[in-house]
Amino acid sequence: DVTYGWWAGNSRVTNRAGKFIAAHAGHTGLISFAAGASTLWELARFDPSIAMGHQSSIFLAHHASIGIGFDDAGVWTGANVASVAIIHIIASLVYAGGALSHSLLFDGDLADGPGPTTQKFKLEWDNPDNLTFILGHHLIFFGVACIAFVGWARIHGIYDPAIGAVRQVEYNLNLTNIWNHQFDFLAIDNLEDVLGGHAFLAFVEITGGAFHIATKQVGEYTEFKGAGILSAEAVLSFSLAGIG
Repeated sequence: DVTYGWWAGNSRVTNRAGKFIAAHAGHTGLISFAAGASTLWELARFDPSIAMGHQSSIFLAHHASIGIGFDDAGVWTGANVASVAIIHIIASLVYAGGALSHSLLFDGDLADGPGPTTQKFKLEWDNPDNLTFILGHHLIFFGVACIAFVGWARIHGIYDPAIGAVRQVEYNLNLTNIWNHQFDFLAIDNLEDVLGGHAFLAFVEITGGAFHIATKQVGEYTEFKGAGILSAEAVLSFSLAGIG
């Protein structure tokens, strides 16, 4: 039962997994469209003769941090920036289509979903096995995101502020360093350790995700534990930046 006011976030979709997916797909589409459109807006007005920080270039600065739009020496080229923006805009249409489908066509609580496995992802707060199954998939997605970041840095390269240029970075999978930097990760001063932390995190998240998908709830289940299971990915999202 809903125990909080109608004004609280997601209150109207508490027990309606289909509507919950529709709402979040719509939010994701808006974010993706905003990223793509804002990048094109900044690109159309960018002046390479003026420092980026003086042009309020938020999205282009993020591109620069992962080596898009600039050469290895940090000189503006604009290569691939428009392509990335357009991909985000196209993706926003896909998200919007998914949001509309779940909102208008599919069952609100996924009782009769569009596919044979849909009911497995129906949120059931009093079903611990259901919650741990969903959490497992969340963990795997986070692990794949970490792998993508590590692979991009190795193959393409990212901006290294220590040398003021884009360079390829090979991760340093030193478990001792990772352990020692759990609580002082802000003291890390090289990209090799940053990538090593993400590589280790990818392994932990994917392994944990597979475990949660393949097993049942461990230990005694309580309402507090149920709420914590699906909020765990919020902590992991911080660790994506934190452990590195």
